[in-house]
Amino acid sequence: MSKRPPLSPEDLLAAQRLKDIWNEKKTALRLTQDIAADMMGFSTQASVSHYINGRAPLNTDAVIKFAELLRVKPEDIRPELKNSMDYVRVSGSYDEEFDGKGWRLINDKEAELLNLFEILPEVEQSKLIENLRGMNQLYNEAFEKILAAKNRVK
Repeated sequence: MSKRPPLSPEDLLAAQRLKDIWNEKKTALRLTQDIAADMMGFSTQASVSHYINGRAPLNTDAVIKFAELLRVKPEDIRPELKNSMDYVRVSGSYDEEFDGKGWRLINDKEAELLNLFEILPEVEQSKLIENLRGMNQLYNEAFEKILAAKNRVK
């Protein structure tokens, strides 16, 4: 088995930036490496770990996938991409808001949910949204209780 060449200083800096962003955002976005791998189309969690821990160089495709997932700009991970990303932004429609459609990665299940939602009458869409907000509030409260209990144990 061949050993990978060591990462360049730029690659190591990009990996450190990614790791810092990951650690800052993973709890709020409720991400695990398994969930991230699934959302980004990687076959295993190990790929996510290799990128985050600087064992694999971050190519542009991986940077963009992580940026979408973590709701940051690609140049927050690799500043040298700024000029290219600026060109892309001015050459088409661009939404600076990370909650905009272009910033969301969705899996097959979420795509199916969107397709089903779009064919519902508007009244039913509104009811469904309210029900989901209520359920989300319950989950948020449970999550906060679990997090508080975990912090008390530490």
